[in-house]
Amino acid sequence: MKPDRSSSIDRILSIPRLFTESRPVWTVEEVAREFDLPVSTTYRYFQSLIKFELLDEAPAGGYCLGPAFIEFDRSIRVSDPLWQVAEPIVDTLAKAMEPGTSLILCQVYRRKVMCIHQRVIGPLHPSIGYERGKPMPMFRGATSKVILAHQPWRHQKREFENNESELRALGLGADWKSFSGALRDIRKRGYCVSRGEVDAGRMGIAAPIFDSSNRALRSLSAVVWQQDVDAAREDRIVTSVVAAASRISEALSRAETQHSHES
Repeated sequence: MKPDRSSSIDRILSIPRLFTESRPVWTVEEVAREFDLPVSTTYRYFQSLIKFELLDEAPAGGYCLGPAFIEFDRSIRVSDPLWQVAEPIVDTLAKAMEPGTSLILCQVYRRKVMCIHQRVIGPLHPSIGYERGKPMPMFRGATSKVILAHQPWRHQKREFENNESELRALGLGADWKSFSGALRDIRKRGYCVSRGEVDAGRMGIAAPIFDSSNRALRSLSAVVWQQDVDAAREDRIVTSVVAAASRISEALSRAETQHSHES
């Protein structure tokens, strides 16, 4: 992973991305080697990140992500413009869902799809794959595929070429023609249903959310226990999710248009 060397800002902002769930602690020397930078330069970058509490000293040595990200996370949860228009609609949808259902709002993030808000109905159940803040492949599960189905064909082709063997193993397309045909079918239907692609025993039912430019970069999904869903209930959930996603799209477009006029 080599950062863009065009500016110090690019290099500094590349550093926090190294800190992941699988590797949460780094030293200055390790980052310097990773980015092929002088240790002295990397140390100055660390000092800037520590100053703004984007990095912090780890108890056992090295550095970890700092508390500023926790503050940012709260700000997003309480003031995200998308959630402000979507929350009352999701609340209404939740009243029609059975206990154990997870309603998730996702968006495109770095060529993947990430859950940005989640609502669990009833008692807590084991977490689902699309947990908040976890990037997921663009082609796995209804939540992602309903977004991919509305992307330009060149983006779809790139996903197929980059993940061809995995797509075949999942039964999502033996070749480009069958994969693109399946995406066209999703686009025509206006929703996607998947079974067990992300979590065993779970079913995902997703619909796209459009912005004022008619781009589908987000989706609304209901994740339910597959064993509890017969054909009639599946139809009801599909109808409810598609209607809710449509209302969110309309509200989002109105909000974006109003903001544009005010600006």
